[in-house]
Amino acid sequence: MDNKIKILLVDDDEMIRIYFRDIFWIHGLDNKYEFSVAENIEKAEKIISDPKNRPNLMLLDLTMPVEKDDRVSVSPEAGLEFLKKIKSDSELKKIKVVVFSGHSEPALQKQAKELGAENYLIKGNNLPMELIEFVEKTTKTR
Repeated sequence: MDNKIKILLVDDDEMIRIYFRDIFWIHGLDNKYEFSVAENIEKAEKIISDPKNRPNLMLLDLTMPVEKDDRVSVSPEAGLEFLKKIKSDSELKKIKVVVFSGHSEPALQKQAKELGAENYLIKGNNLPMELIEFVEKTTKTR
């Protein structure tokens, strides 16, 4: 039986997805963590809807592209709505969600925490070892 801690990174920036995956691989943690990525909310929804693939921890970018009425828009509301959907679902709310965003506005941070985010990390403020330590601390109480 696989006892790895499952982490899902939801971010439309390919470099961020590669960076995260490589941090854990380079530091020899791929035997402890099963890391998956989704470049949009639709793919993330497919992953979390399958109980076998459901992550213990999700790192969620707020600013994600969303298609509505044949138009694609990008705003923090997409991530916040997804967070709200997860935390209002009796099965999905067990997923620890950490917002990982370039937005540093206190109002957004407050809103994310009110919606159920465990924490809020600002992109660009984290060194690789700090990210690993943060993930280890967050997943310790799974």
